[in-house]
Formats: sequence, structure tokens, C-alpha cells
Amino acid sequence: MNSGGFQKSIKSCIVLPTGCNMTSEQKAKVISLQQKIQPKNPFYITAMDKTSVAGGFLAISKNYGMKHLVDENGTIKLSQLDGSKRWTIDLDINTDGCFALSTGWMDFIRDNNLQEGDICIFQPSRSRNGVVLIFHPLEESRCPQPPGYVPYARSPRHGVPMPPYMLPRFTSLNDQQKSKVDQEVRAIQSEIPICVIVMQNSNITCRSCILQFGSEYARCNQAMRLRLPNKDHTWEAALKGRRHALGRGWRQFVEDNRLKLGDICHFRLIKDKKQITMIVHIIRKTAV
Repeated sequence: MNSGGFQKSIKSCIVLPTGCNMTSEQKAKVISLQQKIQPKNPFYITAMDKTSVAGGFLAISKNYGMKHLVDENGTIKLSQLDGSKRWTIDLDINTDGCFALSTGWMDFIRDNNLQEGDICIFQPSRSRNGVVLIFHPLEESRCPQPPGYVPYARSPRHGVPMPPYMLPRFTSLNDQQKSKVDQEVRAIQSEIPICVIVMQNSNITCRSCILQFGSEYARCNQAMRLRLPNKDHTWEAALKGRRHALGRGWRQFVEDNRLKLGDICHFRLIKDKKQITMIVHIIRKTAV
């Protein structure tokens, strides 16, 4: 992320995804809006990224959040300019790093038809009932994108953003799992969609001990390596059959890494000309 900080010319906190920059016309509109309403607190200006439109998460500058929103984990409200509609946002100030994690943006994004790259202006307002972020629409607010930019994929049938990971058929995540998975996947920033699998009895304890990938993610009859992040040791495994199941070698990986029921594994395919390699990120059930 790159931050414009509290600039004297705009007096707003500008935090945009890397590669996304405001044009001079957009900055002029912000200055004009600020002069018009004379806000008591600086605007918070950001843009929707892949994680926001896919999972309803948004990173907020921790310094800004603690100074103008909440000084500890809490709830704030998003509001339309005319107050006709509001949305509840949960802010996690204790998130590691210089950004706080906020969740609950999905309904706001859908209701306002926001897309990746859309720049949003938020005006914080305090009252006895808490903090409200007033949303100011900005015409032609899309971040100028570099050549070759490909927008984030949306479902052609429903127009709903597709998540930056894949789940096996008939698998779903609860709110806590989804929050943790989205946070981890965002940090990984893989060019290839990550396959996320929640460990079931068939994956770790039953006699066959297999792991089944979706047919849209993997082909059958493949040899592959499994490896933990930043580790050299690998496990040889094989993906076979119409079920696209990982059998031989998987049991050893389960035993060596002491996988338990409810643990979540992210399988990240990396480019390796010699052999297919999966980097496996493990989220323990106790951490969710």
C-alpha cells in the first residue's frame, strides 16, 4: 500500500492500493468537496481492491482508525450521504502491522455497485451513538489502471465478485473461517487461485486418507510435491482417478504435520518446470 498521508493541499488521509493513483481532476474534486462542507475531521480516501470486492474486507490505516474512528476493536457505521441507508462495519485495531482489518463491507459494496479500483471518500462523524463514516460518491472515481490490467472476475450469472480462492463443491466456510481465510489469502497474493480445503475425517483419519480437489482445479494422474512455506523439505504425492484425489504421499504429510479435524489448508500452485509443486499453508482450527 502507498499512503498520501495528511497532505496540506488536500488535508485528507489517502491510502490507495499499489499502482492506483488519483488524477489531478479527482484531487480537485476532493478539494472542492472539502471546501464546500468544511469537515471537522480529515476525509479517509481509499479504493476497493480485489479482497474488498470479493470478500467484504478492507484494510484501514491503523493511525487514522485510532485517531478518528475507534481506539480499540469496535463497530462503526457506514452511511449514505442522505442517511437513507446504513451498514455495520467491524474494525479490528489489533491487527498486526500498520493497517487495521475491517469486515462487513460486502453489503455496502453490492448496494452501491462498487468494483475493484473504485475510489471512495469517507467522512467520519462522531455522536453519542458512535462513529459514522459518511460515504461521498465521486463521479468517474475509478483508479487509472496500468496497461495490461485485468479487472477482477465477477460471476456472469449473478454479477457477484468471485472470491480469490476456490473451495471444493458442497464446501462452505463459517464467518470466522472466512475472515481468517480471506486475511491469509490476501497476504499470499497468488496469481493463481488458491484451493482452500477444510480437513474432514476422510482427509485425515479414515483408512483411505485421501484429499479430493475439484475437477476445475486439477487434472488426474499427476505427480506433485507438497511443501510448507519457506521450507525445503517436500512430500511426494500423486493425484489420480476421476475423483482428482491425492492419495499416495498425502497420509505422510498429514502425519508429519499433525493435521486435525477442522484445520484449514491452502494449496497454492507455484510455477515449476520440473514438477508440479503445491505450497501448503495450514491454519489450525484453534486459530480460527
